[in-house]
Amino acid sequence: MQFSKEKNLDTSIRSVESGRILVGEEYISHSLVLNADEIIGRWMGPNADHTSFDQIKYILEKEPDVIIFGTGDKSVIPQRNLVFDLAKKNIGIEVMTSTAAAKTFNILISEGRNPVAIIIID
Repeated sequence: MQFSKEKNLDTSIRSVESGRILVGEEYISHSLVLNADEIIGRWMGPNADHTSFDQIKYILEKEPDVIIFGTGDKSVIPQRNLVFDLAKKNIGIEVMTSTAAAKTFNILISEGRNPVAIIIID
């Protein structure tokens, strides 16, 4: 069995620290949305417990198979309607701390999946 070194994607999350996140070689000091191909932009919405489907509709243009929502240092429960509305579109949502979300995002992109991550930076 041959092993190959995992390619280092420009969008892999290398660390999550208080007040900043390291994506590829770039430190970012604000909450953000990203997928395997790009940093989609700054996340200006609320945390998962106050996010509505309408606030993330633009993310669906990236055709994610799952949305990973990093909620900062503390985990919160997403709005019930958000979960149901995404399920109707066959899109999963996983909500966890930002550190756990970063690890999950990296695993999914290394598997060739198409997640979109929303990462809240405290």
